[in-house]
Amino acid sequence: MDNGQVEWYGLDLPEVIELRKELLEETPRSHFIGCSVLDFSWMNALSDRAGKPILFLAEAVLVYLEEADVKRLVQTLAQRFPGAELVCEAYSPMVIRSHPRQAAVAQPHWGLKDDRDVEAWAPGIRLLNQWYYFDKPEPRLGVFQLMRYFPFLARMVRIVHYRLGEAAE
Repeated sequence: MDNGQVEWYGLDLPEVIELRKELLEETPRSHFIGCSVLDFSWMNALSDRAGKPILFLAEAVLVYLEEADVKRLVQTLAQRFPGAELVCEAYSPMVIRSHPRQAAVAQPHWGLKDDRDVEAWAPGIRLLNQWYYFDKPEPRLGVFQLMRYFPFLARMVRIVHYRLGEAAE
């Protein structure tokens, strides 16, 4: 992914960033931000990136937030970084409802029935693509790869890719 020009910002809770710093070094193009994704002050570190291409990757985070928080985050990203892109996981509401409730395990809250629903959250948000985990055979999934033969099940967990508004010209 690194073409020698990419600037990478790793955002995570402060205690996770401290651990990351023990394992990885920050560089002139790789930065760590210890902050909750819902504390929008982290966006100030990217203020000089406004108007430049930005790709936000949200791995294993948005599904664990309440829908109102996800919506507020996406709307703020679209407002502050028009033209940026967002790639994240999306679960169907059925996955959220059927997830076992255990006190010691993080619980998913946000699910999407239709990936285009996010487009209504702010002007200019567009679904660009989606990928499904079971589209291609993957031996590491073991018996779970049988889900690809049941389209209803195979489409319940996916990766979605959005453009967050239009970049200013």
